[in-house]
Amino acid sequence: MIKILIFAIFCLLLIGVVSAYEIRIDAPQSVKLGETIVVNGTTSLPAGVSFDIILTRSEYTSELKETKHAIVQGEKNFTVEFPTTGYTRGIYKVEILPTGEFRYLGDSITMRVVNVIDRSDEITLTSMPRQYLSGVLHVKGTAENVRNDAIQMQVNYPNGNLLFGPSFVSTNLDGEFSKDVSIDKSGMYQINISDRKGYLGTYYINVIDQDISTVPTVTGLPVTAPTTEIVASAVSASIVASRDQPAFFSVSTRQGPVKVYSSSGIDWVIEYTDLAGQRVKVNNKGAGLAEDVTVPGNGETQYFMVYPNKYSDKASITLFAENANGIVASLTPPPAFAATTTATPAPSTQAPLPAGIVVISITLVGIFWRKK
Repeated sequence: MIKILIFAIFCLLLIGVVSAYEIRIDAPQSVKLGETIVVNGTTSLPAGVSFDIILTRSEYTSELKETKHAIVQGEKNFTVEFPTTGYTRGIYKVEILPTGEFRYLGDSITMRVVNVIDRSDEITLTSMPRQYLSGVLHVKGTAENVRNDAIQMQVNYPNGNLLFGPSFVSTNLDGEFSKDVSIDKSGMYQINISDRKGYLGTYYINVIDQDISTVPTVTGLPVTAPTTEIVASAVSASIVASRDQPAFFSVSTRQGPVKVYSSSGIDWVIEYTDLAGQRVKVNNKGAGLAEDVTVPGNGETQYFMVYPNKYSDKASITLFAENANGIVASLTPPPAFAATTTATPAPSTQAPLPAGIVVISITLVGIFWRKK
């Protein structure tokens, strides 16, 4: 009997050893917000075996963000990807969910920690996000935490090829920097900015061709398209804004369409009142692109409210207006927004009590008083 028991225990141990596998995953220690977390793994599991890998945000509480299904390939490896677009900065964790079907050896690695970095609120790009092709790309901004030092700038062509840098550009005592980069074509230019601590943010400037049909023709003289004069035709104003303290802009319009657009770097929201008196909310772009809207100009003053889409953001907003005589920024609501002190106040959704509940309540009160 003892021999049979020992044999049974040996068989169980043998089965346990045979069914134990090694699995190891690897992921980057940090990624920039908007990039993809690529999780690679190797294992001794048979090819074709599948399991789930989860991504959770792990700080004060654990929040499940996404689940991906991994399949072991013939080379005994696997890969899953987690895009971070729309996430927030912080500590995230990728982890293999236990299946109960397989046992993993003690030297297996089934969890990795990834830091998603977003420092875009430390810098504000104040150059116009929409510029006319004049041979020069104007890049300027303010890095609040890089005063009297330097930021590192890299500019890419619209096709992604390198145009400038990466090179250091000096900042003044207020953290302001400026750089003019020679260009010869229109398109969406990408600007990557870092400091000595690392990546700060990615920004975009849209360069458009000039409309030469508006240039007057003079007989006997060569026609030259205006350059910096057109760029300078946009007026602008800047102020610090947050969700709790939105910025208000008064734009003195001219006759015709008025193009209004924000600075980039923050996911801005623009609100205004149309000709029918209806409140219009514009939020079509992300943090890297400028929010814009075109309204009909009638020579009068039009009002705009601008604030960050994220409650945690607070930054300087620059609003630009083309075909306008001037623009003024303020934290005091103008008459068009007189009742607005915060962004997009939510209407009350509290409904009246159903009639049945009211009747029952009255009845119960009556019974109570009769018993007394």
